[in-house]
Amino acid sequence: MTIHNLLVRYKSKQFIEILEDAKPLEEFDIDLFFKIIEKITVFKEEKIIVTLLDSTEIECEIE
Repeated sequence: MTIHNLLVRYKSKQFIEILEDAKPLEEFDIDLFFKIIEKITVFKEEKIIVTLLDSTEIECEIE
């Protein structure tokens, strides 16, 4: 198993543990946000890509 695969497995496990006890949110939870976000990449005047701990990427176009 490569180091990359080990890291992905570790991050996925972390993500699952965070969400195991999750309940529906009624307002923005900044603590949860910082727990599940790995990074945010901003492309000048084009788009934003939010990468979660489990490596899921969410792409948003800037209008």
